[in-house]
Amino acid sequence: MLRRPLRRAAPLALSVPIALVLASSASAADGTYSVYACKGPNGAPIGAAGWTPSFSPGADASNGCASGGALRAAIGLNPAFGARAVWTFDAPPGLPIVRLTARRTTSGLAAAGSESRVVYRAETNGTQLESCEKQGTDCPSDLDGELRKEGLEASSVRFLVSCNNGGAGYCTSNGLSLDVAQAVVGLKDAAKPTVSNLAVTDDGESSGVLKVRFDAADQGGGLYRTHTIVDGQPVASQPLGDGTCTDADPTDGNPYQFVAPQPCPLGVAGREIAVDYRKLAPGPHTVLTEVEDAAGNTAAVHATQFPRPNGSTAPGGSGDGARTGTPDEAGRLLKARLRAWFPAGKNGRIHDRRTTIKRGARPLIRGYVVDSRGKGIRGALVDVYHRTRDGKRRLVKTGLKTRAGGRLTYIVSAKLDTRRIELAYRALRPGTITSRQTLSVRVTHKGRTYYLPGNRKK
Repeated sequence: MLRRPLRRAAPLALSVPIALVLASSASAADGTYSVYACKGPNGAPIGAAGWTPSFSPGADASNGCASGGALRAAIGLNPAFGARAVWTFDAPPGLPIVRLTARRTTSGLAAAGSESRVVYRAETNGTQLESCEKQGTDCPSDLDGELRKEGLEASSVRFLVSCNNGGAGYCTSNGLSLDVAQAVVGLKDAAKPTVSNLAVTDDGESSGVLKVRFDAADQGGGLYRTHTIVDGQPVASQPLGDGTCTDADPTDGNPYQFVAPQPCPLGVAGREIAVDYRKLAPGPHTVLTEVEDAAGNTAAVHATQFPRPNGSTAPGGSGDGARTGTPDEAGRLLKARLRAWFPAGKNGRIHDRRTTIKRGARPLIRGYVVDSRGKGIRGALVDVYHRTRDGKRRLVKTGLKTRAGGRLTYIVSAKLDTRRIELAYRALRPGTITSRQTLSVRVTHKGRTYYLPGNRKK
């Protein structure tokens, strides 16, 4: 019986336990997002999406935000009773307003007479946030600065100036104006995205790139981006929209700031997430892919081990060790080794590395995959390569699977010529070969060594 020492592969680092745990989300959002108007988080001029003007005769509402100005509401000199100018923000359906910050300035309150009855007001659904009606000694000065309100539960916000002097028929006023230089509305989105039509289009076994395709939908601010999370840490993100579906200021650490009330698409179809194992640290990893909406709500798309330790055990199987998913099992699989041979002699007890057959015969190869203690590993996948006389190496079979006790059997095709056959075990799939066995087969025809015409050495 021919015995040769097996070549042991260098051990692979075990970076994390194999047990598959759904990692925490990459985001730290509270389920809200902010909608900016007039000026963004960094003070740059922007539009005022979501804000709508209305005004009566003798009043005006204008938008100068895009050119660095403000949302202005104004009434003129001695306006008629009921004259008003209003700017209104209406939240998208199902997204309540929970906070408001506004930089606002009034002009005309201080100069108005005590009987002018001109009014400035900020309100949500009829509830006053702040109000000033010029009457007697009220409103002695104009407002200038920031209005900040938290804990709201509203569907709209309004800023208005108006005339309330019904008895005189008009307001004795030098005019009144309101400028909102920046408005930030916080919207609450309680619904997570939903994922459908999930498909693993490439498990990465051969390509080294795991690919997952899916559809997704959202009922709130829209689908913002995808995340790839490895061992609980975010490693990559991909946008799901463009235009308004981008962070209004990527430099300030808050990614949930936008310039539109519903900034991102409500549905996407056929989107793909790819993970390249060559960009990961050596060792097995837990990989979670998820989709996130504009408020930071996430839904898992796919979770797996990638690369996967090569081999799975069944409880109670003969010769099988610890159950897959434990750190001990991970280390066991990473240190596994492969042996293969041509069985010969009585009951195949002779293990030959070389054999000679006649053309048309089908040689039998047996072998096993065992751990460092000699216990067989069931469910390990072995790849088979053929190296022909012309020097070419071809992958002939991928995923030859071991049985109970780690045993394997490979019956070679009858369309065979003289060549070498290499069986390769990868501790991680995908990954490099960590244990291999090379066998030689000589095929004869009419007493001579036989080579297929296309495989002859040139």
